[in-house]
Order: sequence, then structure tokens, then C-alpha cells
Amino acid sequence: MNPLTLKYRLFIRSSFAPRQKADLYDYICRNYRRRIEFYVSQIVPRGHGDYQDVCQEVMVKIYNHLDGFDPGHSFKAWVYQIVRHQCLDLVKSREEKQRRLRQGDPDLVNSGPAADPEQRVMRQELMESIDRAVSELPPLEREICYLRFYEGLKYREIGQVVGLDVEAVKAKIHALKAGLRRRVGR
Repeated sequence: MNPLTLKYRLFIRSSFAPRQKADLYDYICRNYRRRIEFYVSQIVPRGHGDYQDVCQEVMVKIYNHLDGFDPGHSFKAWVYQIVRHQCLDLVKSREEKQRRLRQGDPDLVNSGPAADPEQRVMRQELMESIDRAVSELPPLEREICYLRFYEGLKYREIGQVVGLDVEAVKAKIHALKAGLRRRVGR
């Protein structure tokens, strides 16, 4: 890393005044809280007694580690890494085996209230079929599927979150698409 980049990163890390940090945290709450809660729900079911605790702990960790964020990396990937590590810590400690993927609402995914009722029913059936196929995937593949297709993260960002290189992520996504097509029959 060149010295100028290092100085820039050190300046950014040390430049948060308490008010700026609070404003940034408010921004994160407004723009990431629901995404964080949904991501947590993929690993810790919403009905689980620790679900709210995990969500709260993630927000606290994000706030406490804002000064450690490296502006040379993706902020979104950084947030999801914190979420992932917090969830995995809980899963490991509780030996939680059941993870689920929330079912998508077909009215929110590429259709609207004005869509043809027959198309809506067909889309609902397709979404249910996809959700069943995704729920049967191993945990890592389910996680990659969520990050790519629900959150729209780039391959590099997914790799940062799950600890794989870009080529491995590409290969897994390619295999996921092919496998889901086969299972769904499309």
C-alpha cells in the first residue's frame, strides 16, 4: 500500500467526531436495519429467542467498529461480514441447524397489483418452487444465493463476506443457477 493511501485511511478512521459517528449510525439504521434483520433471519429464525438479541448486537458492533471501517473496501460487504460473524457465533454456540429462507412476495418481485391474475398465480407457484429448492441447499449455498439474488452483491463482495475468492463465488453461483433451473424445471 502506498504511503498516501495509508495516510488517507488513517485520516478517515480518526476523523469521526462523536456527532458525525452518531449521524452515520442513524444513516445505517435507516438504510440497513431491515436488510440486516432479513439477513439475520436467514440464519437465526425470527421466532428464535435470540433473534432480536443478535440483531441488536450486530447494530452495536457496527457502531463500535465504525472507526475501523476501511474506505478502500465495500461498506455493504463490511456490514454483512459483521452480521455473518455474529450469527455464526450464535449458531456455533447453540448448534443451531435449521436455517430458512424467507418466501418472497410475488407482488414485490417483478409484478404489481395490476398484473394478470393468471400470471400472478403462475409467478406465486414459481416463487414457491424456487423457495423450496433454495431451502434444500446447504447453508453456504443458501447464503450465497441470498447475497447475490436478494441483496445484489457483486462476486467480490460475496467473496469478502463468506471468505471465498471471486472465482470460487462465480463457480458456485453458476452451479446454483443450473441446479435451481433443473429443480424448478425451467
